[in-house]
Amino acid sequence: MASAWEHFGEVANILQLTGLNAVALVSLIVKAANRARMHKKNCQLFAQHVKMIGNLLEQLKISELKKYPETREPLEMLEDALRRAYVLVNSCQERSYLYLIAMGWNIVYQFRRAQEEIDRYLRIIPLIALLDNARVKVFLLI
Repeated sequence: MASAWEHFGEVANILQLTGLNAVALVSLIVKAANRARMHKKNCQLFAQHVKMIGNLLEQLKISELKKYPETREPLEMLEDALRRAYVLVNSCQERSYLYLIAMGWNIVYQFRRAQEEIDRYLRIIPLIALLDNARVKVFLLI
């Protein structure tokens, strides 16, 4: 029964993060990684990776790209992945020491899975940028 309550808590945390864009979520992940008590090295490495991504995403003006349906969906999926990543990193400061020892390898696996999911959505970014460039060209020609 405890696992059901933990799952409910994670869903509640994700819902609280709704409305935050990718850059804001990256900032939260970095802050949570700095406060992590357990798996600090994994949190720090993950935060470095995500911070680098956040710096690049900031330059893309994501809010502008989210105005169009064809680019909104993949960007929202990236933000969902970042929300789940925040919950994972945040759990490294909230969990008990015994829980983190018992679940250590599982948490390492979850970090790997979170990074793979974020990277999967990032592979789409060049297509989104190409589409945006084509849209701007059409606009300038009109």
